[in-house]
Amino acid sequence: MTKSPRLRRAGQVVLGLALTLIVAGCASNAPQDTLKPEGKYARQIDNLFKPVFLIAVVVFILVEGLVLFSVLKYRRRSDDLDEPADFPEQIHGSTKLEIGWTILPAVVLGLVAIVTIPVIFTLNSHPKGSMDITVTGQKYWWAYDYPTQPDVGITKAITTANELHIPAGKTVYLSLKSKDVIHSFWAPRLNGKRDVVPGRVHTWLLQADKPGVYSGQCAEFCGTSHANMRLKVVAHDPASWDKWVATMEAPLTKPTSGLAAEGYTLFQQKGCSGCHKVDGQWDEVAAGNPSAPNLTKLFTRDCFAGCIYNLDDRNELEAWLRNPQRKAGSLMKIGQLSEDEIDRLYAYLQTLK
Repeated sequence: MTKSPRLRRAGQVVLGLALTLIVAGCASNAPQDTLKPEGKYARQIDNLFKPVFLIAVVVFILVEGLVLFSVLKYRRRSDDLDEPADFPEQIHGSTKLEIGWTILPAVVLGLVAIVTIPVIFTLNSHPKGSMDITVTGQKYWWAYDYPTQPDVGITKAITTANELHIPAGKTVYLSLKSKDVIHSFWAPRLNGKRDVVPGRVHTWLLQADKPGVYSGQCAEFCGTSHANMRLKVVAHDPASWDKWVATMEAPLTKPTSGLAAEGYTLFQQKGCSGCHKVDGQWDEVAAGNPSAPNLTKLFTRDCFAGCIYNLDDRNELEAWLRNPQRKAGSLMKIGQLSEDEIDRLYAYLQTLK
């Protein structure tokens, strides 16, 4: 018996979708692979995900297997079309079956809850000796505030943006806030997603096993540039952590001559200081202006504008100064700058390190 064209087309569609899903999951080096945990808390979620997923697969196979078995075994065949349909024995009202398919799912969900609840409590705890950082999400970038913490070498409060720096092996306790809409903080290899809701403080834990750079991003649709609201977690070994802290705590030197000094003056004239703070130089921003990244020690970072552009590439920063709207939805407003003005501003920004 040959297959009908309709059935053949349906099979081709199913096969195409299956192949698309398989290909979409293939990557030789996925920087945001949540299935490759590299931290204590990411591993706890991974160790929970795998058995729960296995249970779900077994249930799926069992249920779908029974459905397919029933469809194939009890389907009405073509040679029966001229005869009245024979309805199978009806089981409605069977107390044993009703109890069975009520208790079995409850038992399965109970087992899942037993292994899930301890992990939930752990991820929402505040471990003794952890390092505290306040994270603020807004359209479309992340701010990080480090309070004074002598036990990790921080003797002066530090504020930075886009890149979260932590010591490798240290438990980090994040207090997450939002200034506008719902965001979601996600560094896949270090922990799962954590929604950040305006008006509330959410907490989350991170820990990196070893030094390295861990990519992440906002995982909750928050507007035009949601996909461009990325982040980077940089985990340091002890020596490079001490160096980073010392660099961040060292005061900036105000430029007094050359293009950098002219750029310093232009930074105010063009309104940049109305939104961007530079500690020790531009400490106040205009009331009512949208909050913007603190540019103190800007050139200690590798990226800017929600971590989508490379700060090591002068062309990227100059292109940004020409048109901040190259990042859709950017709140940065700046008038037309001449190439000479861009050179002066760039010279000043380079001193912020």
